[in-house]
This record gives sequence, C-alpha cells and structure tokens, in this order.
Amino acid sequence: MIGIIGGTGVAPVLKRGKEVVINTRYGKARVLIDREDDVVLLFRHGLNHSIPPHRINYRANIYALKMIGVERILAINSVGSLKEHIKPGTFFLPQDFMEFTKSRVSTYYDGEDGKVVHIDLSEPYCPEVLGILREILDRRGYSYSEGVYICTEGPRFETKAEIRFYKTLGDVVGMTGYPEVVLAKELGLCYVSLCTVTNYAAGISKDRLT
Repeated sequence: MIGIIGGTGVAPVLKRGKEVVINTRYGKARVLIDREDDVVLLFRHGLNHSIPPHRINYRANIYALKMIGVERILAINSVGSLKEHIKPGTFFLPQDFMEFTKSRVSTYYDGEDGKVVHIDLSEPYCPEVLGILREILDRRGYSYSEGVYICTEGPRFETKAEIRFYKTLGDVVGMTGYPEVVLAKELGLCYVSLCTVTNYAAGISKDRLT
C-alpha cells in the first residue's frame, strides 16, 4: 500500500476514498483510504489546511500509515529555492536533509520502553522510489533538481541572513519535510519526497514572499 502525504491540493489524486480516523498511541490521524487502488492520502495540515507546520502531529501521522499497512510513502512538499538555477515551477528530489527546527518531537525512541536506539540516516530517502520518480519525471519531460533539503521551524519565512547561511548548506528550504523522513525510517517505511519549488527564498530574488 502507498501513502501520499500532502496538502489539500493533492485531493484529486484519489478518484474515490473513504475518510477514516486512525487512533494511535500518539494521537489521531485522519486519512482517505482507496482500497481499490491501494492508496492512502493524508493531509498533513488537516482537511481545512488549519494546522501550521510546527504544530503538525508528525508521529501520529506516520504511525497511522504504518498501522493501516502502508509500506511506501510519497510526501509532497512545497519549498523555496536557495539556488538561482533551481527555478520556481520545477520539481526537487531531496537526497539528504539538514534540520533547524526547535520544538518538534522527532523520534519514537524517546526512552519510554527502556531502550536506546540509534538509526542509520546515511541514506534517509528511499532509493527504490527515488529511482521510480526520476524515471517518471524524465519520461514526462519535467524539469527537476536533486540535493539537500533544509527544514526550518516555521510558520514564518526565513530572514535574508538565515537564507545566506542555509544557502551554504543546502539547495531548497521548507517547513514540513522533517521529522517525517526520520519517523518513517524508524518504522522501516520507504519514504521519499517530491518537492514543488514555489518561489525563491528571501533575498535570492527581488520578489516579495507571500
């Protein structure tokens, strides 16, 4: 089963779907399930797009997908470009990430079960699905780049000074890619992100961020 995580804009992906509330030990998650096509759709910001990035219950979301049998996750993320050659209107495939969040619970291994676990994140994104995405994008002639995803706390946009710093470390900046990728890895799920580049980050161009 495939899980798709995105905003309300990805709703048309499902031709049909049953809304289900999944109760997990970390809280509730609301999903749309299409059993016929074996697809689950989860809106990370809620059905009304009312949950800001720093308040999303990432642990409940990923755990709920695991509970209902999802094995592969395609996350749709909006990002700002840190590099002039990564243009708005194109796609971006993260190969690695760096995070600068502050208040997010980012692990299932928090010591409650008496265990200390260190997972390997040398390859955070699923090579299998990354390869499939590359083939699809190439076949359809879509422009895309690959590189390092920088995750910030949000919900505010970054300052120009912050962007100058992030530009030395990564290629795009967003607010929702972490800790999804880590939580999925901890649960043994194949996770990949397909980012849509919506704008240049602050100071990269003269356009005002909206």
